[in-house]
Amino acid sequence: MLNVIVRSVATIIIGVLLVMQREVILPIIVQCIGAAFILPGLFALVSSLLNKKKATMQKWQPTVMMLTSVGSIVFGLWLLLSPSFFVEILMMLLGVLITLHGLYQMMTLILARKYSSVPFVMFIMPLTLIIVGLAVLVNPFDAASVPFVLLGVGAVIGGISDLVNSLYIMYRRRKQRASSDETVIIIDDSKEATH
Repeated sequence: MLNVIVRSVATIIIGVLLVMQREVILPIIVQCIGAAFILPGLFALVSSLLNKKKATMQKWQPTVMMLTSVGSIVFGLWLLLSPSFFVEILMMLLGVLITLHGLYQMMTLILARKYSSVPFVMFIMPLTLIIVGLAVLVNPFDAASVPFVLLGVGAVIGGISDLVNSLYIMYRRRKQRASSDETVIIIDDSKEATH
């Protein structure tokens, strides 16, 4: 449960940052992804150069390792040097993730109906997530800040929805366990011994 709370709070924070600092945050995210490609690429390149003459490797392995590591480094540099191009691609990916997240929450609530009744109101946030994600997907290349705001709002709604849904489901499960754990003691007064 703690991981859901931490994930929810992190999602809310990211959403607020996307709304408040959208021009700054997304290029930084893309540049971090670029660094994530460069570092393993450098490691693989150095490793392939050091292991080039090892008997355990096939003749073609060092060449393939070098090519893939150089490709990873070049792609990472491209992300670092021109993040704005990839921000638009990232918008599409985030739109897909928000839509999938809304669908996941919807399915979680549907499955939770096995344990307890789930009020219709609980389905509003996941439905809103699905709509926000689809809106971003329909308009990912728009240079206006609307998609960034939609992504931020979607992240905030997703975080709040995760938090509320998780706490609600946890409350209902505890309540169900408590009611099933209660022991019923019946006292039969008619069998009292008379002296």
